[in-house]
Amino acid sequence: MIFLYIERGAECIELIGIILKGRYCIVDRIGKGGQGALYLARDIDLGIYRAVKELPLERKKEAGFLRLLDHPSLPRMIDYTEQKDRCFLVMEYIQGKSLRQHLEEGRIFSAEEIISMGRRILDILSYLHSRKPAVYYGDLKPENLMLTDNGTLYLIDFGSAVLGYDRQKTMCYGTKGYAAPEQYQGIIKETSDIYAFGKTLESLCGKSRFQCFFQYPYLAFFIWKCCRIQPEKRWKNAENAIGGLKKLQPLSLKRWRGLALIMCGVMTAVLCFRIYMGVQKPLVSFETAVSSVISLYGTMDFQSGGKNIREIVFSQVEEHSRSLLYIYDRPDQQIRLLYLLAGNCELQENLVKAEGYYRQLTKERSAKEEEYAAYGLFLARQGRGEESLDLYEKFKRKRKKEKLKQRGRNFRIWNQYLKKYTEGDYE
Repeated sequence: MIFLYIERGAECIELIGIILKGRYCIVDRIGKGGQGALYLARDIDLGIYRAVKELPLERKKEAGFLRLLDHPSLPRMIDYTEQKDRCFLVMEYIQGKSLRQHLEEGRIFSAEEIISMGRRILDILSYLHSRKPAVYYGDLKPENLMLTDNGTLYLIDFGSAVLGYDRQKTMCYGTKGYAAPEQYQGIIKETSDIYAFGKTLESLCGKSRFQCFFQYPYLAFFIWKCCRIQPEKRWKNAENAIGGLKKLQPLSLKRWRGLALIMCGVMTAVLCFRIYMGVQKPLVSFETAVSSVISLYGTMDFQSGGKNIREIVFSQVEEHSRSLLYIYDRPDQQIRLLYLLAGNCELQENLVKAEGYYRQLTKERSAKEEEYAAYGLFLARQGRGEESLDLYEKFKRKRKKEKLKQRGRNFRIWNQYLKKYTEGDYE
């Protein structure tokens, strides 16, 4: 099980005025986290300032990590000492603000700034992953990225880092919203840091994401690939991702004009199609149309073909099913087609798109218990029990409001799963 580390207040011994090792005089507390505090100290011998990080003694492995690392974007560890059940890391003092502080103060990063910082972060990750043994950072997020006044970016706080040979631990740290799905099972690897990197870039885009994606369309794809649920479908490593970042080029005015013409053409074609379908009646019954789509699974190509052939069939099923959504618009028909689309994407192992269809099922006006149950069971199959439970609570509010009483097979299975998951009764 993963322990998702969320920062909260910690009881810390007041150290202001204390002199560590007869040399480092604590002058102020400048930060705090879930496990300790960060202090500003003056090096009496050299007359300069240092940062002193206080941690529980059992977390002193961070000192071991920092002692072995040497990179211009990582804080240098200067000294180390222990007192009772606490340890103190004396480090280079970095003046600046975290990227989270910048965001909370309303700063909007330009696409160029985000891409530049992305390259620097990937350079750090590449360095960490290339160590012997590899170092997996484990908790990349805007809070742990410090930007100095002169524009230098630092990665700080190695309390969640894991050495490569120890990555199969049953416990690793991370932050909800940034931790990769596999970290919930206690597994961490290169691609786990890539996932958190993608989520960090997404946070940095903030309210200006559409402007960034408009200027750099490939940036949206780049972030999406970083954040794929399946680790093997993300960028393979930091160097691979750096190669992807290098492909990011702003669209020129000439290209935008061409793209605008294409989009206008597509929109015109879609509008004409909708008008045409609005005056045409379906040529065949709904059941016949759906059966013809489902029959694609029974072809020899699908049954005995290779992976590429099966992918073509999956694409054909999705294409035909989506076209039927425009023709058959009764609520029960729309729901039936969404079931077909979701199941097809799940067979294809395109879980992101499958989830989109399952989510759309619950948003249909005529959605009942079975539609919520289908989405809830999908989440359960992905090991996302908490999200499945949240969906059930949302459904309970809908059921109370609309007085739904029917029970279906999917709902009974979903209810049994939740009872096992929570050891409670959700009838």
